[in-house]
Amino acid sequence: MQELFGIPVDTLLVILAVALVVALGFVGVLALRNRILLKLAVRNVGRRRGRSVLIVVGLMLGTTIIAAALTTGDTMNHTVRATAVDALGETDETIAARGAVDDIPGALGAATGTGWLDEATVEAVESTLEGTELVDGVTGAIVDQVALQAPVQRQNEPSVVLFAADPERMEGFSPIIGADGENLSLGDLRSGEVYLNEKAAKELRVAAGDRVLVFAGGPAHPARVRDVVRFDGAGTADAALLVPLEAAQQLFGHPGEIRAVLVSNRGDAFGGAALSGEVSAILEPVASERGLEVQTVKKDAIEDADAAGAAFIAFFTTFGTFSIAAGILLIFLIFVMLAAERRGELGIARAIGTRRGHLVEMFTFEGAAYDLAAAVVGALLGALVALGMVMVMASAFGAADADEGFQIEFAVSARSLLIAFALGVVLTLLVVAVSAWRVSLMTISTAIRNLPEPPVPRRRRRLVLALVGLLVGLALAASGASSGTATPLMLGVSLTLMSFVPLLRLVGVPERLAFTSCGVAVVVFLMLPWRVLESIFGTLAMDFSTWIVAGLMIVIGTVWVIVFNADLLLGAVMRVFGRIRGLAPVLRMSMAYPLRARFRTGTTLAMFTLVVFTLVTGSVSNGSFVKSIDVDDFGGGFQVRAGTVGAAPVDDMATALQSARGIRSEDITYVGSQSVLAVEAKQLGTGRGFESYLVRGLDPSFLEHTTFGLGGIARAYGSAREVWEAVRDRPGLAVVDSFIVPRRDNFNFGVPPDFALSGFYFEDGKFDPIPIEVFDKQTGKSARLTVIGILKDTAPFEMVGISTSQPTLTSAFPGRTHPTIHYFGLAPGVDPEDAAAKLESAFLENGLEAQSIQEVVDDTVAASLTFNRLIQGFMGLGLIVGVAALGVISARAVVERRQQVGVMRAIGFRRQMVQAAFLLESSFIALTAIVVGTALGLLLAWNIIDDQRQQPSWENLTLHVPWLNLAVIFLVVYAIAIAATLAPAVRASRIRPAEALRYQ
Repeated sequence: MQELFGIPVDTLLVILAVALVVALGFVGVLALRNRILLKLAVRNVGRRRGRSVLIVVGLMLGTTIIAAALTTGDTMNHTVRATAVDALGETDETIAARGAVDDIPGALGAATGTGWLDEATVEAVESTLEGTELVDGVTGAIVDQVALQAPVQRQNEPSVVLFAADPERMEGFSPIIGADGENLSLGDLRSGEVYLNEKAAKELRVAAGDRVLVFAGGPAHPARVRDVVRFDGAGTADAALLVPLEAAQQLFGHPGEIRAVLVSNRGDAFGGAALSGEVSAILEPVASERGLEVQTVKKDAIEDADAAGAAFIAFFTTFGTFSIAAGILLIFLIFVMLAAERRGELGIARAIGTRRGHLVEMFTFEGAAYDLAAAVVGALLGALVALGMVMVMASAFGAADADEGFQIEFAVSARSLLIAFALGVVLTLLVVAVSAWRVSLMTISTAIRNLPEPPVPRRRRRLVLALVGLLVGLALAASGASSGTATPLMLGVSLTLMSFVPLLRLVGVPERLAFTSCGVAVVVFLMLPWRVLESIFGTLAMDFSTWIVAGLMIVIGTVWVIVFNADLLLGAVMRVFGRIRGLAPVLRMSMAYPLRARFRTGTTLAMFTLVVFTLVTGSVSNGSFVKSIDVDDFGGGFQVRAGTVGAAPVDDMATALQSARGIRSEDITYVGSQSVLAVEAKQLGTGRGFESYLVRGLDPSFLEHTTFGLGGIARAYGSAREVWEAVRDRPGLAVVDSFIVPRRDNFNFGVPPDFALSGFYFEDGKFDPIPIEVFDKQTGKSARLTVIGILKDTAPFEMVGISTSQPTLTSAFPGRTHPTIHYFGLAPGVDPEDAAAKLESAFLENGLEAQSIQEVVDDTVAASLTFNRLIQGFMGLGLIVGVAALGVISARAVVERRQQVGVMRAIGFRRQMVQAAFLLESSFIALTAIVVGTALGLLLAWNIIDDQRQQPSWENLTLHVPWLNLAVIFLVVYAIAIAATLAPAVRASRIRPAEALRYQ
């Protein structure tokens, strides 16, 4: 992880460290100058340890959420780095044919026609680097795909990486470790012997001494497994076969030639990448004069890992924003209630000469003590929370077997914990200082008598507040409207509407009417369907900040409406339940305290509602998108997808099927094929240079039968079918994926491709044809294409790239674009999984791997649902904040209302009635937040779905509410909330009337 919030991590750490030192230094100077105040403040920490623990728990939640997000980013960063290093081993650079090692993930297909190098290149590279002391290994290698079969075990593995290198030049690279733990050498292998790594041996169910057949695009080559080994080399992270270089040259029919020169820099697997800049600069001349290219594969892989880690951090910090906001409100609430508890004590302190500034200092000292403890605990707890999240992600993206799949490895860095600690301390200190200032604003006489503060004329303050709010709000709204940006527009209009509250109060409008009308106006405005807003303000651009701003403003407006109309709600409840004997007085008492303490009630209600609202909106919208994945859309009219290795393509799959073993011709009604090539691409007329991307060649049969939908169509065409037919019939036309197209609405956290189009937006639907140029680095040839279509967002990742007709690519890049990807349309009633298995068996020598589209969809949906639950859990951390708030309020209420409880008991309230009153009080807040938050979340989710339905990619999107999932979450949270309130309620019910009435 190199950046966070767009700031380099080291720079951010320095900024936070300086802020932390300045803040704590300022507090420390005040403490040294006022040691008596420091003793008084610190004394409170140890006097009531139970309450101190409760305060620390409340303060640490924000830090926990931040630490969890950062640690999750560390984990993904480490996982991608470890995966890259496992795949590359000690290899830091490669010298190969231009474009030969450009990254084409296996799911996207295999390239063909990759050039071979003269083995003499190894000596030229070695002599160039001699004396530099930058590298510790140089070797020629062949790294390619083959297929394996174990005849006795009757097991096939269609895609195995063959790694071959000169045994005499393996020093400096990863060792080959045998089953007995001893180091082995490729030179130990006799003719016809091979090493298999553990994954390959497990897939084939073979051991040392077993026979296997090797297919490399021709007849089978028998071999005997010499040993099952562990080896981290170039491309050997999955199933791999190891042989000496000479044996591989004979196998592929290229004596004296290699695929690449591998270079290992000085240092370990990670550290060597730091020297890649120097090494590549030295090797560039020798590579260029031979028409080759130097690729810093290790350095590039690590940079990709850093980008992936930053994307995950951005994702989780965005979804944790509401929980962090709820945590800030809890901090504020804790100190407000702490001040209320000591109000009489503080009033006496003021009466004997203490100034307001002294009270601020006392609370700041006490808050700093709690803050430091909470930040330490929160940072460590955040790492534990991240560990739980990693376990969930591992189940979604990893494999049940530790040797298979994408394995997520937990990692936490000291930098992340320090950043979380510093952010937690600084943020909490800031909130504590504001709370302390608010606490100091008291009237001495009323504080000593524990009476409510008398009303103070605030006309000037209201006027200033209103004018500032109106100016800021109108400026933001005007900026958003003029730039077509939703976030400042929505924030500006909301602030403008809220600023009318002090204005209405100035002209004598009752408090209830002022807050209610403005709160309703904010909620109604932000809940308007998106198309209504765009009809008023024009086209607007959105991102996740729009959702955050809208959520915060909606909750504030809703809380205003509820808090200032709670007595009406009480009246409705009384009319329904008031006739039940014994329940009416309990209901009245349970509502009396929330109605009187509006600030505390509103703050707690806002915390709960904010998190529930976020949870519902995120769960429903994400779940709706996942449920919309359709096998027909995802498969593009085909039921099975297959890929062959680049060394053994099937040029005419339709003809090959007629003589394929075990395949009935009537089972497969049509087949479409694709080739794939790594190229450099650029949009003409923009002034930008070439960037790496992929180009695909689609054969006429694929173009004829595909049903892949298009989210954008050039203006000369009326439908997706017309576009596909035009690509088939007219050379030079192309369709691109949606990843490279700019959008107004940016809800993507992924790392964008380097190549991108410009001049229009995906949401436009229609665009002028776009001229682009693609360049093959190996042959030096280029082709001009015209983009006339953009795939829908629902298209699978396997369609990423610039897709044109196969004849267009064959003409432009002869010998470089043999088809390696095949899609099969099956006859009705044919089982796709059975067909996929038969295809793999029939085309084993071509290394064909097949999978049914339904299986791909099922795996995609399962992973998405698991990830959705992970997000629910992460956002659900905010519910703990709400539960903690209820616990704080309940604990405080017992102390504050001791005399009131005594009076209630004296006039006939039984213990059970007192207990029920406290529990109903908490239930009012929790249930109101759950009901209101769910309603608001569903409404906003519906708006999101309705807006997306207007886009070409999602016209079939429907609202899907996971009622059972949400019900379980909220029932558990409600039960925990009641449990948190139960102990204070029981304690209140045990108060004896005589003791309470004598209590001072």
